[in-house]
Amino acid sequence: MQFHFEIVNSKFGKFYILDSRQGLHFILKNNDKRINPLIKNYNPIKGLFNKNIIKVFQSNALGNKIALKVKIKFLECSEFQKTVWKELLKINFGRTISYSEVANFISYPKAVRAVASAIGKNPISIIVPCHRVIKKNGLIGGYAWGVKMKRALLDVEVLGMADSIYRGGK
Repeated sequence: MQFHFEIVNSKFGKFYILDSRQGLHFILKNNDKRINPLIKNYNPIKGLFNKNIIKVFQSNALGNKIALKVKIKFLECSEFQKTVWKELLKINFGRTISYSEVANFISYPKAVRAVASAIGKNPISIIVPCHRVIKKNGLIGGYAWGVKMKRALLDVEVLGMADSIYRGGK
């Protein structure tokens, strides 16, 4: 199978996107340490298979939800991680939930740390919205590319208005 890549600009910097006929596989900050092994393992060619991915990614990064759907195919993950990431796709745009809620929704209520670890390894940033998961007490929690970026992503989605859980605001 042939893999395709593109480096895309957004208000949050440059991102490396990897896809194929099977779907979207990765959206990573361009300095992410996972990129070199991806290039080595998948030998992608320049130019995405599905050009709509760029439109969806950039729109989401600007806080605009668009109707285009993107087929996703997770690679290099456990079934548990895949379950967690699929649950993240159910979080409504502009909303947040806690790590504990994610654990409960996937029927692993005592696996909050494992859920948090899986969320931290999310391979498809912004489109699979790991930034929408916060601590149970309303604090922002961690993020692979820093709390500042997480807060900015949440803010663009809710236009600076805090929902019932997220307390980060501007």
